[in-house]
Amino acid sequence: MEILIQFFGRLHPIILHLPIGILAVAFIMEWMGRKEKYAYLLPAVGFAIQLGMWSAILAAISGYLLSWEGGYNEIMLWRHKWLGIGTAAISMIVYFLHQGKNSRIGKRFFFPIFGILMLLIGVTGHLGGSLTHGSDFLTEPFSGKKKNETVAISNMDSAMVFQDLVQPIFKQKCVSCHNESKIKGELLMTTIEGIKDGGETGAFFVAGNPEKSLFLQRAHLPLEEKEHMPPKGKKQLTKDEITLLEWWIKEGGDFDKKVAELKQPEEIKTILAKYTEVDKSVFALNIEPAKASAIQKLRQSGIPVEIVSVEKPFVTASLRGRKDLDKGIFKQLQKLSEQLIELDLSDTNMNDDLLSYLGEFPHLQKLFLQKTQVTGKNLDVLNDLEYLEYLNLYGTPLEDDALEPIAKLAGLQNVFLWQTNVSPKAIKELKNTRPRLKVNTGIDDDIFGSAELKAPLIMVDKDIFTDSVLVEFKINFRGVDLFYTLDGTLPDSTSLKYSEPLKLTQTSDIQVIAKKDGWGVSPPAQKTVVRAKYQATNVVLNKKPNDRYKAEGALSLVNFKKGTINFTEGEWLGYEKSGMTATLDMGKNLEVSNVSVSALESTGSYIFFPKHINVLVSIDGKTFQKVAEKPIPTTAGPEPALIKNFTLPFKTQNARYIKVEVKSNLVNPSWHAAPGADCWVFVDEIMVE
Repeated sequence: MEILIQFFGRLHPIILHLPIGILAVAFIMEWMGRKEKYAYLLPAVGFAIQLGMWSAILAAISGYLLSWEGGYNEIMLWRHKWLGIGTAAISMIVYFLHQGKNSRIGKRFFFPIFGILMLLIGVTGHLGGSLTHGSDFLTEPFSGKKKNETVAISNMDSAMVFQDLVQPIFKQKCVSCHNESKIKGELLMTTIEGIKDGGETGAFFVAGNPEKSLFLQRAHLPLEEKEHMPPKGKKQLTKDEITLLEWWIKEGGDFDKKVAELKQPEEIKTILAKYTEVDKSVFALNIEPAKASAIQKLRQSGIPVEIVSVEKPFVTASLRGRKDLDKGIFKQLQKLSEQLIELDLSDTNMNDDLLSYLGEFPHLQKLFLQKTQVTGKNLDVLNDLEYLEYLNLYGTPLEDDALEPIAKLAGLQNVFLWQTNVSPKAIKELKNTRPRLKVNTGIDDDIFGSAELKAPLIMVDKDIFTDSVLVEFKINFRGVDLFYTLDGTLPDSTSLKYSEPLKLTQTSDIQVIAKKDGWGVSPPAQKTVVRAKYQATNVVLNKKPNDRYKAEGALSLVNFKKGTINFTEGEWLGYEKSGMTATLDMGKNLEVSNVSVSALESTGSYIFFPKHINVLVSIDGKTFQKVAEKPIPTTAGPEPALIKNFTLPFKTQNARYIKVEVKSNLVNPSWHAAPGADCWVFVDEIMVE
C-alpha cells in the first residue's frame, strides 16, 4: 500500500499539467464564446470545466501524497499545498455555477470566480515551479544571469577556486534539487555552510580524498543507477567538470584559496585554459591610474570627473550643456588622455572643427555628441578609437556621407541616429554593411538616459582645514535648484537653498541634491569637510599595519594628507582581519570636543568601513576615560568605493592624549562574493577639534 501511495504521489508532475491546460482552454472558450462570432464554443465549456475539475482534484491528492516524502521548504510547501487544494475546491464551485449559469447567482458570480480560479492556478503553479527549480526560476531570465553560461575568467591565477570554478558547476548541475526551497536529502548547496554540513547520508565530501567523497562516488555511478547524481533526466556533469571537482577535493577542498595556490597537473592546466577568457576590451589594458591631483584640478575647474572603480584606473568626464568648448578645455582633459573612457559632450557647442581633438583620447569607449553641430565631415578622426563601442549622434545635422566613417569603426556596437538628416536608404545600407551594429533611429531610453538629474558636484579646496574653507556646488544644467544640509541628513525642498559659495568654520557633513520641475530629484552628493584645530605631535600604534599598506607609518594619521580611493597610492594604513588603536600625543593639555576618523570602503577589494570606533582621553597617558563611541552598520550589499569621515563629537574635555580604537568587521559579510574571507580596514587621517 505504501508503495502505491508513493507511486501515485510521484504522478503529480504529470497530472498537474492537466487542470492548468484544460481549465485555461475552458476559460478562453467561455470568454470568446460571449461574442456572437464564437458562440459555437459555448456548448463545450461545461465538459471542459468538468474535466478540469476532476484533474484538479486528482492533482491536489497526488501533490498531497508527494509532500509526505519531505525535502522541501516547509513554508513554501505549505502555501503550495493549500493553494492547490483551494484550486481544486474553487474549480468545483466554478463547475456548479456553470451548471446554474442562467440562474441569478450563476449570471452574477460564474465568470468573475472563473477569473479568480485562473489567477489562483497561476500563483499555485509558480509556487510549484519554485519548489522544484528554486525561488528565482521564473525571474531568472530577467536577472541577466544565464544558468548554463560557461565560466569565463580573465585572470586565472587570481581566480578563487571554489567561487569561480566549483560553485558555478554546483549552480548549474546541483542547486535545482538542493536549494532553500527543495532540500533534497537534507543537503543544501546554495551556501558554503550547507556544503560543509552535508546531508542525511553524511559528509558531502572528504577533503583530500576524492575516492571517499560521496558526491563524486555518485557522479561516477552508471546513469541508470538510482543513486547516480545528477539524476537521470537532469543535465549531467561533463568529464572536465568531474576532473575539476576531483582536483579541488584532492587539493584540500578549501573555500578561500586561489588557483595559483594549488598544484596544477597538466590535465588541469589544459582544462583551466578552456575557462580562460581573453579580454580584448579597454579594461584589459595595463594603464597607470590618473594622478589624484590632475583629477582634483579638473573638478575644481568645473569639469566633473568620476573614477569608474577602485580596481580599474579609468575615468569618465562630462561637459554636458557647456557652450564654451575650445582647444584649451580639451588640452586640460589631455591630462587624462590614457584613462578617459567616457566623454559626454551633449548639448554643447561641439562642431566638426573641434572633433579633431578627440583623437587625443585613444581609449574612449562611449562618446555622447547628441544635440551638437556635428555634421559628420570630420568623423573619420574617430577611426583611430579602436575601443569605441557607443556613439550618440541624436539630434545632430548629420548627412548621409557621415555613415561611411561610422561603418569603418570596427569596435562600434551602438550608434544613435534619431532626428538627423540621414536618409532611410543610407541607414539601410549601413545595416547591410554592418549587420551586427545596433542602429537606433527612434526613441529609446538609452538616448536620453534617466529623467533623473545627476548629482551636483561639491567643490572644495581641501577636505581638512584649520580655520575655514570655501565650498561650492555646481551642476551643468540650467534651471536647477540646489538644496543642502550640513549635518549629514538627507536634504529636501525645505532645506537650505544654495545661492552662493559657503564659508564653513566647523566640521560639516555636507549633502546636496538638485531639483527641477518635470525631472526626478537627483541622488545626493555627499562630502565631509573636517576642521582639524589641532595637530598631534606624535602617534603610537598598538600594532603595525600590513607591509603593503603602511604609508609613512603612524604619523600618516596626522599629516593632513588625504588618501584617495586608489588605496595603492601610499596614504592609507591597512589592517587585514584586525582593527587598530592609535594613541595621539597632542604635546600639551588642550580643550578637545570632536575627533574625526577618515576611512575607506571598497567592498570588491574586501575593504569595509570600521565596525565600531571608540574615543578615549587622558591627561597623563596612563588613565583613559571613554568619551565617545560610534557603531557603524556593515553595508548590506556591494557598493562603489567610498571615503568617509566618521565624526565623534563629545562634551569638551581637557586632555593631552587621545586614544582612538578602530574595530574591524574581520571577515566579509554573508552576501559577499567571498563570504567569510578575511577583510580589511583602512584609515588615513585622525583629526582633532
